Amino acid sequence: MPVPEIMLRRNERGDLLCYVPKKDLEAVVREVEFDQEDRWGGTLSLANGEKLYLEPLAAKPAIPLTVRVRKL
Repeated sequence: MPVPEIMLRRNERGDLLCYVPKKDLEAVVREVEFDQEDRWGGTLSLANGEKLYLEPLAAKPAIPLTVRVRKL
């Protein structure tokens, strides 16, 4: 199964958005499993009900960010 690449950015209200280029889909990220300064990522729950898994990063990243994820 291919690993999709997504782009994460913030909108003008500060919401975290996930854009999946292959699907031309953009959705609000409702929850990030690990959202601490020293660990960020894990399961990303999107507003459309999809869940993606981002291997946790060692620090909270600068946004915008392009990363590889897998679909859960």
